[in-house]
Amino acid sequence: MNRTENGTPEMQKEQVYLLRLYIAAGEQNSKLARDNLDRICQEYLNGRCNIEEVDVLTDFESALADRVFVTPTLILVTPEPRVTVIGNLGDKERVMLALRLGGKYGS
Repeated sequence: MNRTENGTPEMQKEQVYLLRLYIAAGEQNSKLARDNLDRICQEYLNGRCNIEEVDVLTDFESALADRVFVTPTLILVTPEPRVTVIGNLGDKERVMLALRLGGKYGS
């Protein structure tokens, strides 16, 4: 297996990310989180990203199953390990570190 400069497997660059974004529809921070996530996915994941958006106002059972009590909340489902980021995802550096993406952040 080829490795990149930072030691991560080359295959990680090909991996598809499954992200689950819990929102409260119509809420400003939820809209902002979706916009910020879209920008990050376009810039760093280039079509290697599937986003499941869950509105806690209509599907609270899924939120409870994932132990989500605050919106917006982003869960990196795959690749593992699973990671949770709470907030509007405006702190790009924090989100990039959590998702293990880009330059000094990982892949």
